Amino acid sequence: MNLWQLFSKVRPFVKPYRLLVIITLILTLIGALTAQVNALTLQYAVDQINRLVEAGDGLAQGWHILVTISVILLSKEIISTLIQFGQKLFGERLRIMVSQDVAQAIIEKFLTYRLSFFTQDDNQAGKLQTRIDRGIGSITRLIQIFFIDILPLFSSAILALGLMFYANFWIGLVALSIVPIYFWLTFKQAQKLGGVRRSLRDGRERKSQGILSIINSITVIKSFNREQVEAEKQLILQKQLTDNQMHTRQISFIFDGVKTFTEQIGIVFIIILTAYFVLIGDMSIGMIMFHILLFNNVSAPIRHMYRDWE
Repeated sequence: MNLWQLFSKVRPFVKPYRLLVIITLILTLIGALTAQVNALTLQYAVDQINRLVEAGDGLAQGWHILVTISVILLSKEIISTLIQFGQKLFGERLRIMVSQDVAQAIIEKFLTYRLSFFTQDDNQAGKLQTRIDRGIGSITRLIQIFFIDILPLFSSAILALGLMFYANFWIGLVALSIVPIYFWLTFKQAQKLGGVRRSLRDGRERKSQGILSIINSITVIKSFNREQVEAEKQLILQKQLTDNQMHTRQISFIFDGVKTFTEQIGIVFIIILTAYFVLIGDMSIGMIMFHILLFNNVSAPIRHMYRDWE
């Protein structure tokens, strides 16, 4: 099941709470606008202070710049804090309500199954319990990731990229060219980890079922002195689970290093290109800071995505 199919299945559970979705989207748009304030403010600060220094002026002539910057940045932080509070409040409420509806729908669906379903090896009590808990957790986590984490970051990234293109086409093109590479690396990481995650899920299900079987059969185990045998079975399962977890971490560390390197290469190119335009007189020196901060906003959603991509 791909991401769009998953969203289509979750959509009926989200639809009753469309008002929460609309409020969250409005807050996201406002948050995307405020996320660009730092870049614009620091560009203004660097350019104004540079002019004062070139003119030989000092602190007495620069007080109004410091006051203006302080008021803008403090106001921006207060507004951003209120927006983030609203996003998390309404996003968490949406997540909890969807979780409630999904859990109830699963119970009602289970009650319609025939007894033969529960007698299959893959549908033992421990495995089903683990699968249901992780399934509900994954769906509600998807809601949280989309409305609280990813959506605000992507909105900010699109706006930041637009500002970079508006300031200079070539610098915007450099920033845009880095994004597909970064996204492709994240996608390949998800593909590589897909099989390992399924092995982890199966291992957790077997572990949970094994513990449940021990609890239900403890009298028989004690009667036939099978404590050591059962312990060795669980140890084998735990070692397999540990090996899969270590393999997951190794793959993640490799891809994380490559993505960090790619992002830093993009920042270097943007600094060099902006410095070139500054030296030929097409830009002010404050644009260097402006473009660095905007590129951080552009790369933020993809940088965040790999931690949540399941």
